[in-house]
This record gives sequence, structure tokens and C-alpha cells, in this order.
Amino acid sequence: MGTECQYRNNQMITKEDYKDLKEYYDYQRKIAYNKEIVLSMADKFEGRVYNDFGMVNIKDMKELLWTRVKPEDYEEPRKGWVPQDENLRFEWEGQAQMPKTEWNGPKNLNPMDTVVPRGWEQVFDDDK
Repeated sequence: MGTECQYRNNQMITKEDYKDLKEYYDYQRKIAYNKEIVLSMADKFEGRVYNDFGMVNIKDMKELLWTRVKPEDYEEPRKGWVPQDENLRFEWEGQAQMPKTEWNGPKNLNPMDTVVPRGWEQVFDDDK
């Protein structure tokens, strides 16, 4: 059975195409999500990063950062994410959006203030 994509000319992914090529589209969207995250983080450094020759070109920094991300390090897209690339949007999705990070911890604790690695308790079990 030869499956050919039905969308052409910069159209969104149809339900039929997604059904036929689910794994392909899921992976392409995963790549796009991770690239958007990396490029978004790099944008925050614009005008604030210098090397021996002066201010670092943000475009070059974005390319460098993205080339260093390994596929095994890709994160799954957050719920509610819609890609910037229209070719990777489902026909039932709206405009591009990156949902805010959700914090389900204690309300009086900022998740950026404290990092507790999992398994830290075992570090002290060596004297048994």
C-alpha cells in the first residue's frame, strides 16, 4: 500500500495523512518543538553574550546550539503546543503557541530556586 501525503503547497496535516503516517509526523513535530525551545532560549541571550571579538551574533549562536542537541535528548512536546511551521500543524489546530511551563509543586516554592536530584537518599546508604 503506497501512502502519499495528501497535503501540498504549504497546507496543514490532514487527519487522513496523520492516520497514515503518525510516527513520521510525531517525530517531525518533536524535532520542531525542540528546535523552537532551543531557539527561544537563544533569543534571551541576544545582546548579552560576548567573546574575544565582541558581541556574539545571535543567528550563529542559534545554529551552533541547535547542532549540538542530540536526538536522544529531545523532549516530548508539551500539551497544547502548536508548531510555528504551518506544514507541521494539524488541520484542527489554531495559531502557533508555546504553552507556559506548569509547576505542580508547593505554591510557596519557586521551582527555579531549588533542584533536588532524584535518588539523593542513596548517597548516604554506603555505611550499611
